[in-house]
Amino acid sequence: MNHHEKTSGKKLPLLAYFLLLCYICIAFATAWFSSAQNRIALRIREDFREEKNRLTNEIRGLQLEEARLTSAKRVHAYAREHHMVQPAPPARNLED
Repeated sequence: MNHHEKTSGKKLPLLAYFLLLCYICIAFATAWFSSAQNRIALRIREDFREEKNRLTNEIRGLQLEEARLTSAKRVHAYAREHHMVQPAPPARNLED
């Protein structure tokens, strides 16, 4: 019986070491996947930030272009170039 107790005593620490090794491997794998996800998220966030800045600059440029095209001076110059005249004031009805 003495021999049986020695072999069962050796199996328990081996199983404990195996379970500990599995736990450590799972912990490292989880940490690695988490860091990979963080890198991807940071890259995506930076891409979105660059796209946002690009679109903001484009919008500002379009607003400046709109302001330039719709300015009163430009509209008057366009009207003169195309021989447009301002409408005459409405005729007054003399009967009133």
